[in-house]
Amino acid sequence: MSSSGSPSAPESPARRRGPGRPRAGSEDKRERILNEAVALFGARGYAGTSLADIAAAADISKAGLLHHYSSKDALFAKVLERRDQQDTIDVMGQEGEVTDPWDQLERYVELLAKNVERRELVAIYTATSVSVLDAAHPAHEWMAGHLAQAVDRFESCFEMGKEAGVVDPEMPSRLVARTLVALSDGLQLQWLCTTTPGSSAADSLATGLIEEIRLYVDSLKAQWGRDEVPAAA
Repeated sequence: MSSSGSPSAPESPARRRGPGRPRAGSEDKRERILNEAVALFGARGYAGTSLADIAAAADISKAGLLHHYSSKDALFAKVLERRDQQDTIDVMGQEGEVTDPWDQLERYVELLAKNVERRELVAIYTATSVSVLDAAHPAHEWMAGHLAQAVDRFESCFEMGKEAGVVDPEMPSRLVARTLVALSDGLQLQWLCTTTPGSSAADSLATGLIEEIRLYVDSLKAQWGRDEVPAAA
């Protein structure tokens, strides 16, 4: 990814502080910059958003922005981290209280359904996957952590399901968790390819994304789900 972007015209900043928004300097500058970056990257994508756009939206100079975030890539990595935190809340709940694996998978399907409505965010994530090939890429550490966290989260929940008696003890938890993450990422890639205007993708790649994830989740429950064993009196 390039760390540069086309500057916005001075008279037309990407976003301006609207009525009721805190006056510049009245809240943490890093947080303000990050909030504006989330909004702009989500609406315009990585390539369509420049540091000048974000600085204008945050009511700060570009030099001031670079004081807090060393580059566009570094800021983008923080945007991805913030998005991951919100996704975790959506799947696990505000306090991380969702421990039933089948309930967690239902929440995961709901999260993917939300992401279908936010195509640009899916595109941002998919475009960032190139960072796995370059350990020096600003988003590499985030991507590696994101993948590991997703696999670990599902594996842990499957293991708790075994202890609760709702998951077959023979289920290969890590393998299933890794496959689930790979399937969702792969389907998102196919979905983006077939929904891109002018795409040359074959009809066989067309996916609603949610239907396929739902099919896999249902098959997992059918194969590995168990009725909870009542506690002994």
